[in-house]
Amino acid sequence: MATIQISLPRELAEEAATLGLLKSQVLAELLRDEIRRRTFSELFAQADPSLRLSEPPADEAQHPDRRSNRSPRNMHRPPKSCC
Repeated sequence: MATIQISLPRELAEEAATLGLLKSQVLAELLRDEIRRRTFSELFAQADPSLRLSEPPADEAQHPDRRSNRSPRNMHRPPKSCC
């Protein structure tokens, strides 16, 4: 296991700690998810540049708990105008 030290703005560190985001297991999961997202983005871009995944909106990156439109139940639902 590796130990890392990071510097964060005080307010961000306090909010993250309050939400339990600074726990080793949670940080490891967040980092794995981001590595997976970037890896797939690169694979898609190599296959077809138009399939490149875009970066999340700034607000979503700062507030991942607000991603209500990406709940598991909505991920495979066809668009409402589809059927």
